[in-house]
Amino acid sequence: MLGLAAWEFAAHHTSQLVMAPLETIWSSFFTQLHSGALGLDVATTFEGFVIGVAIASVGGILIGLLMATNDLAFDLLDPWISALRSTPLITIAPLFIVALGIGLTAKVAVVTLVAIFPVIINTADGIRTADRGLIEAAYAFGARRRDVFIRVLIPSALPFIISGLRLAITFGLIGEVVAEFFGSRAGIGYMVFQAAQTFDTGTVFLGVFILAAVGVIITKLMYRAERRIAPWRSFDVNATRRT
Repeated sequence: MLGLAAWEFAAHHTSQLVMAPLETIWSSFFTQLHSGALGLDVATTFEGFVIGVAIASVGGILIGLLMATNDLAFDLLDPWISALRSTPLITIAPLFIVALGIGLTAKVAVVTLVAIFPVIINTADGIRTADRGLIEAAYAFGARRRDVFIRVLIPSALPFIISGLRLAITFGLIGEVVAEFFGSRAGIGYMVFQAAQTFDTGTVFLGVFILAAVGVIITKLMYRAERRIAPWRSFDVNATRRT
């Protein structure tokens, strides 16, 4: 409530071209909702976002596992990954639009490209930083390489993988919005871009709030998934404060 009050105070003491009051944002929400445009924009954005992040997650985990367990693959792929992940998205997104056209394919390609790198890097780091003592103990008790991989390396890397997936979700949302800026006829990014062109600040912030809410919700779900999948990584925040 304090944050909303601060927002409202700031909005009424600055230009509404810079910051929209909450009632303006609510008005834009109901207008977009009743016209059916909001539903179409949300569905369009999430279609490209979900497909792109799914591809990035599966592909990133597989590539990360390959790089962590094969030195030749690491030497070949690491320079390309370092170069591509440091390239600003704003410079390459238009190329996908030109090559793949305006539509779902280009947006999925952009989302996949920006979301895959944190998954690759975190997966590879998780495997490479596994406890060597546990690995040697497993071999000492007669475990085969496949058993060590499934029962030691994968559980050790799970927290890293989940962290990579959280980053992939964040980057994927950014990639989806950027792709919609450059080439789309619908979507939250398209809605924000069109509203900005007509100085409709209320609709701009409506899109921003929707994206922020989605990011928070998905991140919370990922934290819950991590506690279920890797409960040994959970910790008591209050206990750490007491110490």
